[in-house]
Amino acid sequence: MSLIIPTLSEIKAQIITDIEGAIGQTSPIFPKAFVRVTATALAGLQWLCYRFAVWCYRQIFTATADEAAVLTRGAQYGLAPTVAIAAKLEAEANGDNGTTIEAGTLWYSVDMVYSQIEAETIAGGVATIEIECLTAGEDGNLENGETVSLASPITGVNNNATITDTVTTGEDSESLESFRLQVQERERRRPQGGAVADYVEWALEVPGIIKAFAHRLTAGYATVYPMIALTGALGERIPDAPKLAEVEAYLSDAVRKPLQCTPIAAAMTEIVFDITITDLSPDTAAIRAAIETELESYLLARYPKQYPDETIPVDVVSIAALSGVVVAAGMQSGILTMEVDSTPESNEYTLQPGELAILGSVIWV
Repeated sequence: MSLIIPTLSEIKAQIITDIEGAIGQTSPIFPKAFVRVTATALAGLQWLCYRFAVWCYRQIFTATADEAAVLTRGAQYGLAPTVAIAAKLEAEANGDNGTTIEAGTLWYSVDMVYSQIEAETIAGGVATIEIECLTAGEDGNLENGETVSLASPITGVNNNATITDTVTTGEDSESLESFRLQVQERERRRPQGGAVADYVEWALEVPGIIKAFAHRLTAGYATVYPMIALTGALGERIPDAPKLAEVEAYLSDAVRKPLQCTPIAAAMTEIVFDITITDLSPDTAAIRAAIETELESYLLARYPKQYPDETIPVDVVSIAALSGVVVAAGMQSGILTMEVDSTPESNEYTLQPGELAILGSVIWV
């Protein structure tokens, strides 16, 4: 079925042609001629029927279905888009001993407002408070060392408090396109009672996890390596301890955990590749920048094998492949060597389960 809808003019012309063929004569050219008026009215109706038919056709496939259909299809598999999560943070507030900071006290940072969850009394000049962002989502996250300020001054309490820990990481609600991909993955890889694909899919159901690997490294255990990002600096792709614990708890739920198998959520190890390029030609700032960008992208896209029969594996980082990357980035001549975690590597390195590749330093000689 074609998804290209004829225009009103095309439909009208076809109707006039059909009528003329049926009655054996040419209709008058005047716009108010009966045949042409009738064709105009029928064309509008037929065009709406085309639109409705195409809409129905699109709902058949998850890739083209509208939001309501995707949500309904996901519900059939027990899937639902993840909702936004508000950030909960711990902070140290300073002030006079014995001063109580009441629950509900408002703190702010830039354009985010936080509410204090429980009342705390200052002792030893400091009180540890827990605050929750009133706006759910990633924008409410703050790094340790950042500060929040009182929305209204309190006698005996310093205006600023310093963030010391993250209790709950704020996360945005899942987009329709992200959920659509999740439903498609569920359709492509139906549950198999604890196969590799099952553990990967279960990990991806945890909010914030966008890629995962699963390996049976020890009898009776399934080790899952989740990722929270596909790009980033050293450590930015790997979940922190609370998120790993969340993934492991989800995998361990009796609803999905196979009998006689204990799941473990582990942090991946990033293997640092330092690249040395000698006698680069042409040697310009633009080409150096392009080479570094391409090397970084190439290494971030390297992953260990998930299945032994992968048709296009990306687990090997070789001098030959890296040389091809830098030539594509503009190098006409030069010598490329690499070190893996500060160890000289003459030819290639194969990523093992739980390992990721990342660019370290690019050294120009």
